[in-house]
Amino acid sequence: MILTSLAIDPKEFEARTGWAIKPQGACKGEACVPLPANARRTDGLLDANVISERLGMPLIADAANGIWALGPESSTTGRALTTAVAPELVLPDLDGNLFHLSSLRGKKVVLVTWASWCGCRTDLNLWQDIRAELHAKGIEIVTVALDTDGEKAARQWIEIAKPEHPSLIDQAHVVDELFGVVNVPNGVWINEEGIIVRPAEPAWPGRTHVTEWDSTGMTGRHLEMIEQVRQIRFEAAIYYEMIKDWVENGAQSKYVLSPEEVIRRSHPRSADTARAAAYFELGQHLHRNDDHAGAVLHWREAHRLHPDNWTYKRQAWDIEDPGRQGPTAAYDGDWLADVRKIGAENYYPEIQK
Repeated sequence: MILTSLAIDPKEFEARTGWAIKPQGACKGEACVPLPANARRTDGLLDANVISERLGMPLIADAANGIWALGPESSTTGRALTTAVAPELVLPDLDGNLFHLSSLRGKKVVLVTWASWCGCRTDLNLWQDIRAELHAKGIEIVTVALDTDGEKAARQWIEIAKPEHPSLIDQAHVVDELFGVVNVPNGVWINEEGIIVRPAEPAWPGRTHVTEWDSTGMTGRHLEMIEQVRQIRFEAAIYYEMIKDWVENGAQSKYVLSPEEVIRRSHPRSADTARAAAYFELGQHLHRNDDHAGAVLHWREAHRLHPDNWTYKRQAWDIEDPGRQGPTAAYDGDWLADVRKIGAENYYPEIQK
């Protein structure tokens, strides 16, 4: 959450973080954290310093620009999710119209993240195919582009796919913070009551065009990247079967998890990874306001603090070197080198059924 003052409007705080200020304290879902009396100022606004300390939300200052970033909580469960209750998510579509995730109550929802800097951008038509197949059975697909450059980066891929489902743009990577996404494509399942029944995990629509790419004529870096892609674990068919099982069996599906298990399986969130989120948001804010050099400094720190977050790294690399995400003077890593370092087979974790 970007702040221009250390006094925060409670409604804006809730809209951005999911934490509602109630008489019993700061609450998200069933979780409530008591707040000291000085958390709310005499004018009704929240004191950012007090909130930061009480909820374990890092407060990072950019003194040169007179702004702060308030990162996500890290001290409640130690995981990306504090509760299995899905937070409200409000994002624009290509035309700037705001869509509220809560408007889909009564339907099963598969929330899918992708990006223009990921080969999964070419799979949007496959998600539309799944939507056409299963929508009548009470499920909705919602695709979200994690693209700091917004609609100008995502538009061509969305227009090619011609989606009939909500197709949204997340410039600030809010979904990372609220749902614990660290790579794309990732999927989150939300049931009819607005409860997360599977947290962020690798997600594919039955297959992926990435595995079908023809490397004929490719040379140099692009060929080396394709060779690494061919070693990545893609559990596309399995994920599609899981979705179909959920559609047919609902809460009785063997793939539906308890709220406790959902929280446990969400990604760990330490103080450092929460700080990384704040630095990454500062970088995005500066980039969108034409201070790319300032953005790079914050993005480098985000990469250092949370090296396993591929959305942070690939977004920054792609802005510097579109399509190739190769070595540059701006960053210490690049896609090819970092994938080789961890082993391509470890790029996506195995889906826990």
